[in-house]
Amino acid sequence: MGRRPLNRMELRAAAEAAEALGLNKDDDKGRRRSSRSADDPSQMRSKPAASPRMRVVWAVCDMGGRTVATFDYADKADAEAKAADLKARGKGNHFVRSVKEPMEGAGPRY
Repeated sequence: MGRRPLNRMELRAAAEAAEALGLNKDDDKGRRRSSRSADDPSQMRSKPAASPRMRVVWAVCDMGGRTVATFDYADKADAEAKAADLKARGKGNHFVRSVKEPMEGAGPRY
């Protein structure tokens, strides 16, 4: 069987009695210290790397998922026309999907 749980009131009375006698001089002994110190900058976490800015484009893909052509987001009709043209020429089935790609010349996002 386990140990009998300790009574909070009895523990408090014992601590006050020891304090009155001057036996509890070392108060820091029972406290836990954090593993990281806020004063030490080497212990602090660094910021995550800034991800590049992304833009959405329409990609015309074959049935294997490989991108055949890309169009700006505003040119969805042109992308669908390209997919229909490839299918009409007998190049197999093609479909249009949106894809995110990094923007050229744009700095990182904060």
